[in-house]
Amino acid sequence: MNDTTRLILAIVLSGGLLLAYQTFMTNPQPPAQQTAQVEQSVKKEKAAAEPQTAQMKTPAAPTAPAPEPLTKAREIIVENQVATLVFSARGGALKKVILKKYYNQPGEKGGNLVMLDLKENQQLSLGTIIPKLAPQLNKRIFTADKDSLVVGKDGQASLVFTYRTEYFEIQKKYTFRSDKYDYDLDLSVKNLTNAPFEIAPEMILTGNSPKDKANAYSFSGAEVWMNKGLEELDKGDLEDKPVLTGDISWTTINIPYFMSGLVPTTKDISEKRTVRGTTQDQIMTTVLLEAAATVQPNQSTSYQYLVYTGPRDLDILEPLGHDLANAIDFGWFDILAKPMLVLLNLLYGWIGNYGVAIIIITLLTKIVFWPLARKSYKSMKAMQSLQPQIMKIREKYKGDKQRMNQEVMGLYKTYKINPMGGCLPMVVQIPVFIAFYKVLGGSIELRHAPFMLWINDLSAPDRLMIGFDIPYVGGLPVLTLLMGASMFLQQKMTPTPGDPAQAKMMLLMPVVFTFMFISFPSGLVLYWLVNNVLGIAQQYMTNKGKA
Repeated sequence: MNDTTRLILAIVLSGGLLLAYQTFMTNPQPPAQQTAQVEQSVKKEKAAAEPQTAQMKTPAAPTAPAPEPLTKAREIIVENQVATLVFSARGGALKKVILKKYYNQPGEKGGNLVMLDLKENQQLSLGTIIPKLAPQLNKRIFTADKDSLVVGKDGQASLVFTYRTEYFEIQKKYTFRSDKYDYDLDLSVKNLTNAPFEIAPEMILTGNSPKDKANAYSFSGAEVWMNKGLEELDKGDLEDKPVLTGDISWTTINIPYFMSGLVPTTKDISEKRTVRGTTQDQIMTTVLLEAAATVQPNQSTSYQYLVYTGPRDLDILEPLGHDLANAIDFGWFDILAKPMLVLLNLLYGWIGNYGVAIIIITLLTKIVFWPLARKSYKSMKAMQSLQPQIMKIREKYKGDKQRMNQEVMGLYKTYKINPMGGCLPMVVQIPVFIAFYKVLGGSIELRHAPFMLWINDLSAPDRLMIGFDIPYVGGLPVLTLLMGASMFLQQKMTPTPGDPAQAKMMLLMPVVFTFMFISFPSGLVLYWLVNNVLGIAQQYMTNKGKA
């Protein structure tokens, strides 16, 4: 493999990694022990509990209520310090979530962020189904014990929804805290008959699909923590209606920067559960199926859940336990990315500016890789000094490639030069770059985080408005252009290879990277720009013999 082939391969692999990473980064029974459990009639939903013995007689059930017409059901608004939650009496379920500390535009403009907004005829979140016993429960009208609820400072309060028939009573009790995005849900099923029956509740978690691709760097879809590992289901996966079964600890619905989560917390119950996923009409859904349980006569069985509707923020999720912090996942580079995120937040706590924190992390990274970079520059200079001899060997053995390569490698060995030494620092830095790429592209900390001057959102591409729109771009991508210019200058300072084709290929790299970075978050472009500037300084010192 000659130098040109190696160079092209290195460029293709590096660019390919970046582009590829951007594209990627049971059924419950009616009274189980009754000999004739459900008396079917022309009216399909009519059910009666037959006697279990001759001495026990349960009166016939009246016709079960038909599904309520899809008119607007009563709404109950719950407010605490961080969110406004709108519940519907239909199913005792969640219809809308407004986050008070997050906004639609930088600078706390554009109104509060609406994280969830469902219509009356759509599948509401936290709806419940109990097959056969109450298969239409998510469409029934519940009775709420309050018209509205405001959770006082440093306090907690509950909202209770109840649905009752002659044979069972279902209660959904939500308990909220004043300054938390998480709240508790207690689902209780009471048996009002004189015979036991089985239930296996299904809990529904729903979220709106992103309407645009404003952030292609943050995961959207469903997540399931199963068998101590993370399963990610993007929108394409959900379209295939996946079914996952195992030791399931939680499921989430994710949109860029935010998520809804459902965590079963019932004690002394099997963790063997099933999750079904679907997506339809811009609505993503997971259904959590619990294991079957028996409800004795005149007794209740309950299931407890932790519900989360808020930001994908490690500092908030980690204290909640249940491995819920693993919902924030940076893929293969998670082991590098999470410490970088922790350091980024630590620096922000001291400085108060995420842009400056990015610069400091870039400087620290450059210091760590300084010895490798110095060795690389020296290796490239040594390679340059051998170019006249290499060109003579190529000319002499141009008809025998095998002999030519042997002679070139022998020359490298004589002068103790590693032909790949110049590429090593770049290869080593690629995992660090991708890890930081994920952090800067998908971390809520940078959403609407200002840096300076026109850069008021480090999670969005930088654009300087100049009075008119540039086609396909809008404003002027100043940081990206500076990044491309710095990369070009760095290439000019790099010892040039003897092969003219190689030299032209190297000079083409800044153009390729400039177009690649033009839609990247400005925080990531800032990192790469500062990295280039520090590289130029290091290269200058190396060329002067000071490093």
